Amino acid sequence: MADQAKRIRLDIPDGPEYDQVRDMHGHTVTVFESTEVDGRRSLKIGSRTLVLQRTGVDESGDEATEIFRAQSISEPSY
Repeated sequence: MADQAKRIRLDIPDGPEYDQVRDMHGHTVTVFESTEVDGRRSLKIGSRTLVLQRTGVDESGDEATEIFRAQSISEPSY
């Protein structure tokens, strides 16, 4: 069975720990559905990993887009 892709929107909170990924706030990215477990997922951005929690759905566009808020961010890994 093929893995389904879907689009999610990122909600990046304020705080100095998120400065490296602040420009991703409000962006919509494509992810695989299977990488979500109980409304949580991890997303690698550059050298950091965001832990995301599903917080809602934006139904204002042509198709509904789930919104995920960053819950934590890892230290850079090189």
